[in-house]
Amino acid sequence: MIFLYVGIIMLVIGFCFFLFPAKKPNLIYGYPSVLAKKSGEHWRYAQKVNSLFLLAVGLLCTLIGFWLKETGNTNYFIAEMLLIPFPIIGVFAGTEELLQRFDRRHAPKETER
Repeated sequence: MIFLYVGIIMLVIGFCFFLFPAKKPNLIYGYPSVLAKKSGEHWRYAQKVNSLFLLAVGLLCTLIGFWLKETGNTNYFIAEMLLIPFPIIGVFAGTEELLQRFDRRHAPKETER
């Protein structure tokens, strides 16, 4: 049941971030990493990517939770508690990885001497 509830929460947050992305850097709403705050372009890209990751991982967790519920495999509370951090960490790791790639692509070119 943990996967089902966490998945639904991630879907709701992902939809909110997708439909109403944070316009400017802040600590309350949006994806506020150091790299995301580097520029306006970085911020907009981070909000877009993070919302898509939240939607994808939220859908995956919801489907896993629904499948566990429908098959009657609801007695794995400890296993779910141990496994649920992995998809959540995956959202942040994936967002940061794509932000780093974005930063490398948009970094100013160094002039040769």
